[in-house]
Amino acid sequence: MAMRWLLKKGSEKKFRFGHPWVFSSELAQSPKGVEPGGLIELRDFQGNALAVGYGHPNSMISFRLLSLDAREAIDVAFFEKRFANAYQARVTAGVSEHSHRFIFAEGDFIPGLIIDRFLLEDSSQVFVLQSSTAGIDKLLPVVMQALESHAGDRWAKTSVVFANDSKSRAMEGIEVQPKTVMKAAPGFKADEAVIVLQPPIDGLKPTLMNVDFIGGQKTGFFLDQRSNVQIAARSVRELARRAKAEGRSLKVLDLFCYVGQWGAQLANVARSEGCEIEVTLVDASAKALELASKNVERAGGRAVAKKLDVVDALASEIEKAAFDVVICDPPAFVKKKKDLPTGSQAYVKVNREAIRKTRPAGLFVSCSCSGLFNEDEFRDMLTKVATTAPRPVRWIARGSHGPDHPQRPEFPQGTYLKSWFGLVD
Repeated sequence: MAMRWLLKKGSEKKFRFGHPWVFSSELAQSPKGVEPGGLIELRDFQGNALAVGYGHPNSMISFRLLSLDAREAIDVAFFEKRFANAYQARVTAGVSEHSHRFIFAEGDFIPGLIIDRFLLEDSSQVFVLQSSTAGIDKLLPVVMQALESHAGDRWAKTSVVFANDSKSRAMEGIEVQPKTVMKAAPGFKADEAVIVLQPPIDGLKPTLMNVDFIGGQKTGFFLDQRSNVQIAARSVRELARRAKAEGRSLKVLDLFCYVGQWGAQLANVARSEGCEIEVTLVDASAKALELASKNVERAGGRAVAKKLDVVDALASEIEKAAFDVVICDPPAFVKKKKDLPTGSQAYVKVNREAIRKTRPAGLFVSCSCSGLFNEDEFRDMLTKVATTAPRPVRWIARGSHGPDHPQRPEFPQGTYLKSWFGLVD
């Protein structure tokens, strides 16, 4: 039976407007002594039932919402319903036929749970689950039952990987675990699977990508850049036509490339225009560069791999004004509020050097996945970069998560990805 917590008078306003968290300072009693992740029935200061969720005694976020019906059972049927609704949303958004984020935590009304669904070259599928809270850890057995029910007849050709290796788990007092294959379909190779991505432009074939679900980052692949790649692809198509008319190859610089999704998908676009493309892949990981090179070459491009510390070596190791397209997609430089000063400086440094590598009239793409580095701070960083490079930039588009990462205006903490697209003079 769920324990009951009361909110302080006035604290229910934000919650009634849809914010899915309650902080310890908003509770009428101390959360101490409660089992981490235990179910909680939340009530207002007058004792009226508001919701059911799970709590934590040692976190600033004491309560995370699961249902606004305080009487709803949090069982297999609950997750089956959430999964069915999330899948239908992906169908409606037109992203269900290729690899996509299936569950996006609060964006899909299941805080603490990420599930990426990867469609493989052999028509099998992989679900990669990432639990970041004690509450979801406790519920993983029913989550797995609901996932099997959702998969139906495809369960025999479904693999499941747990990616519970995030350091953020330690903040919840739960074990940081190595990535584990919980279920393997026949022939599944977790370290060299080939996933199918939606084409960057309509009419092209899907892009195939080698990924490593065990040794790779996060869930193995960053699906959140789907829409941003599509924005860049429209300009790259025109740049490829221009390069072909000039009798030369299109040159792309993919910084912090990981497994090369930008380079591979843009190679797909350039080759569709009959243009040769050379992608310079830059990353600090030799394993990532190996996969990135394979992915670019499969898409028809020529891969040039450079193992570098991008922040420290970009200025000296990569030629200036040499590339038609430059992608700057670094990891989160601001993971905590205390990182903001040094993280901001790192963003300025790498973006300034990246712009200097872009040819006149070339495309420059700048991204940040730091949720604590907000849109205003990102814009201010780009203003400083453009004036100190100095290379004037015409910013032509902005992007964020793809439609498989639903956003909630009442929950700004769930919006983290920022992308700006500019043409450099």
